[in-house]
Amino acid sequence: MLSPVSVRGRLLAAFGTMVVLTTAVGGVGWFGLGETERALLSLQRDGLGNIALAMRMAELSTGLAARAPFIAAIEATPGLDEERSQLELKLADLTGLVNRLPGLERASLHVPSDVPSLVRLAGRLDGTLRNLMDVTGEAIAVRAEAAAIRLGLERQRILGETLAGAAAKTFEHPGFPNLEGTGTPPLPFSVLRLADRTRDAVSAGLTTTNPADLSRWSAGFDADRQSLQAIDTGAPALAIMAPSLDQLLTVLDTQAAVFDIRTRQLGIEQRSRFLVAAANTLSVQLNREVESVTGAMQTAARSRGDATFSALSSGKASILALGALCALAAIAAAVYVMRDVAGNLRAVTRAMSALAGGDRLVTVPATGRPDEIGDLARAFSVFKENVAERDALARKLGENSRMLEAVFVNMNDGLSVFDEKGRLVTWNPRFLDLNGFTPAEVAGRDLLELQRSLLRRGVSIRMLDGSSVDLEALTRLRTEQAVRCEHHFPDGRVVELHSSPMPSGGFITTYSDLTERKDIEKQLRHALKMEAVGQLTGGIAHDFNNLLAAIMGNLQMIHDETPEQDPVRGKALRALDAAERGATTIQRLLAFSRQQALQPQAVDLNELVDGMLDLLAYGLGGGIVLKTALTPGLPPALVDPGQLENALLNLVVNARDALAGGGTIVIATEAAKQAVGQDGGDAIVLSVRDDGAGMPPAVLSRVFEPFFTTKRFGRGSGLGLSMVYGFVRQSGGKIDIQSEAGIGTLVTMAFPRARMLPETMALPRDPGPVEGGPEHILVVEDDPAVRLTTVDMLTALGYRAVPAASAEDALPLLNGTAFDLLFTDVILTGGMNGPALAAIAKARQPSLQVLFCSGYARDFLVESASLPLDIHFIQKPYQKPLLAAQIRNILGGGVQGSGAARGAAPVG
Repeated sequence: MLSPVSVRGRLLAAFGTMVVLTTAVGGVGWFGLGETERALLSLQRDGLGNIALAMRMAELSTGLAARAPFIAAIEATPGLDEERSQLELKLADLTGLVNRLPGLERASLHVPSDVPSLVRLAGRLDGTLRNLMDVTGEAIAVRAEAAAIRLGLERQRILGETLAGAAAKTFEHPGFPNLEGTGTPPLPFSVLRLADRTRDAVSAGLTTTNPADLSRWSAGFDADRQSLQAIDTGAPALAIMAPSLDQLLTVLDTQAAVFDIRTRQLGIEQRSRFLVAAANTLSVQLNREVESVTGAMQTAARSRGDATFSALSSGKASILALGALCALAAIAAAVYVMRDVAGNLRAVTRAMSALAGGDRLVTVPATGRPDEIGDLARAFSVFKENVAERDALARKLGENSRMLEAVFVNMNDGLSVFDEKGRLVTWNPRFLDLNGFTPAEVAGRDLLELQRSLLRRGVSIRMLDGSSVDLEALTRLRTEQAVRCEHHFPDGRVVELHSSPMPSGGFITTYSDLTERKDIEKQLRHALKMEAVGQLTGGIAHDFNNLLAAIMGNLQMIHDETPEQDPVRGKALRALDAAERGATTIQRLLAFSRQQALQPQAVDLNELVDGMLDLLAYGLGGGIVLKTALTPGLPPALVDPGQLENALLNLVVNARDALAGGGTIVIATEAAKQAVGQDGGDAIVLSVRDDGAGMPPAVLSRVFEPFFTTKRFGRGSGLGLSMVYGFVRQSGGKIDIQSEAGIGTLVTMAFPRARMLPETMALPRDPGPVEGGPEHILVVEDDPAVRLTTVDMLTALGYRAVPAASAEDALPLLNGTAFDLLFTDVILTGGMNGPALAAIAKARQPSLQVLFCSGYARDFLVESASLPLDIHFIQKPYQKPLLAAQIRNILGGGVQGSGAARGAAPVG
């Protein structure tokens, strides 16, 4: 039993009163809303549906009336049949709408006078359109008869020509000698005139639109036909014309119906126009009736809406009255119940606040009350006595907790704690960040559920050696011993997990983000691989250059020493071209290994791109658009322009091949804040972007490898991008490729900004005819084939060439013979290379000139073999004209043309 003086008893009484009043308010509101809902449903079902039905009827009738002129203009039976079938469907639809509307209107709108009018007008429109279809059918039939008459007119014309020929013969007949020169026209020409008049009458009758003119042409036709029928063909002079006259009269008998047909045709046209006008009139009347019915429906809808609003207003008033009564009751209950309770509770609250503020001497009021407030006050007195004892312990625990929380929250690694059942107990924010979880996703979840959630998001769980794991076995193992594994995320992140069991059961796991370290290791491995491949390709290119030097030199001599009529000369030229293409491939390998000869200049990239647009666009084909985005006022870049043009051409060709179905290629330039070049200056960027097929990550990681290509056989060698890579790196720049399958590819080349314009000196590829001389040349070459070929070429030029296979073989020759030129390979087998040999030779013969050669580029040799900068150098494979020009220029004979003279000067 509850005491009536207790706080609970008084509160329950007040709350009971409030529940009763609130239930009454809800009941009134529920009833009112139900009435409103029923009224709205009735309005939607009866009013809006009927209005939509009427509007559909008006739209359909207007469309049917609009078809009337089209029906009247139909000229062929198939078209009429097709239109008839479509019209039947539309008329059936209209009839259905009309049949649905009257019942609804009589039941809801009480406007029976309008509905029969709609039914009557719709029926008249139906009949009018059906009559129009029948009239159009008659018009088509009559039009066919008129066409037959026109065909008869053509037959009459042919008969007229036949009669004219017969008349001419009759005129020349011996039986008519007395008609010659009399001036009286013979009878056959009169017949022809009558025939022409009947044909004119028929033609006019077929085209006239005036009934009076039609009657006049009909009377003239009948008179002329009777005149032709009256001709006596029994006379000897006209006997020859009898068959043709019979045929003509037969045609005229057929054509006599043309005037009746034309009369019917004019009548049909008049009926058709009348029916089209009637259909339009009926459509207008039907629309007016529909508007009238719709207006009545709208009036009824407004009436129902007013009734609904009235019901809502009444409900609102009732709810307002009951709500005011509830408020008064609540205020009364609050004043009655809470005046005593709140006062004492405030006193107890103030005492508790003071105690919480540190006042340990505070007294608690109302301890003698017999109700719940007294119980609370007495319990608070006991609590006050225990507070002092716990303060010191609470302060110490608070300090420790704050320190542990700060460490836990601010750890660089993620941390999670699992109990003995594998459920997650606690975690730090870094754990959520590394695994991509939210607090709601991990709360109360066990380890297996969390790992399966990661697997569904594409995360792979592996051991440190890359092997797969059994999740259940791994979970059990974590409670027994330390375990390490890795999470590999789809975005490339790698997180290492280190789990250790806890003495109290369960285990603790730390999470370390190894993505940056893995990326650095991957870049290092890729750099080492590219460096190794570069060294390998450079060595291969050097060996091939030696082979090509011997091949091209011998082919050049075969070509030069063979008469022009000899077929061997042409074969040697073709073989020489093939060897030159091989040399081009070797140049690409040297470009990749950064061992090609570069001639950097200050180049305006905007001008270079503009100058190449025609060439680039020529090879793109249809469906591909080439655009540029060039930054105005771009500073010059320090780069070899010829090699850059080749690199740009390679990138555009690759972009074209990626746009199989057409697309856009954009060439852009800009100045960027990137540290490139030896001085770490700003970069000038040239980029090529396409929206083609793109590349998956597996292909993107290998694009710079020599001979790697995804093109089908015969479409690419796989050296294009590797050449671009080596050229950019050798130029002191950076290259980057961003690509995504289905999105496109962006290739960016960054070159150092040019600080000055260096003088560039290059020997022309074809210096023209150059003669040799009598000078003495020492040839030092460790490759026997190249050595013999070089000696033969120099001998053919008139020089006295002495071969030596190594530096050790050449030194004794320098002691006994004065040479004008030392022509030596830079890298020689044995203990001494070319520069060391040249130093000793210059010491022994100070006037001796030196020309170096190698299969490697000079820039590479300057770095790797300590080759001096101020030297004369020619790269293998070289042809006879280029070698002759270089030697002649060094020895002082000169070559024709200023370009060759510049090419002989040392570069350094």
